[in-house]
Amino acid sequence: MSRVEKFGRRNAVPEQARSKNKKATKQRAVNEQENKELSSRREAHPSNKQQMTKWFFRFVIGLFVLLMIGLLLWGRQYS
Repeated sequence: MSRVEKFGRRNAVPEQARSKNKKATKQRAVNEQENKELSSRREAHPSNKQQMTKWFFRFVIGLFVLLMIGLLLWGRQYS
């Protein structure tokens, strides 16, 4: 008796695993179809990066102006 006859093939897949693979394949096909119908994330949730950049630079310039005013007042006090 050969090893194949005694133990079966090394890469033989049990019936349960085959049915799981078929289900997974069907699920992938459904997911791919749904993905084609959905819009991209970038379109659904646009970024507000430009708005945040504008506010950041306004904040930094405001801090600079406040620092200059504070230094001018401090310099006047001790002159």
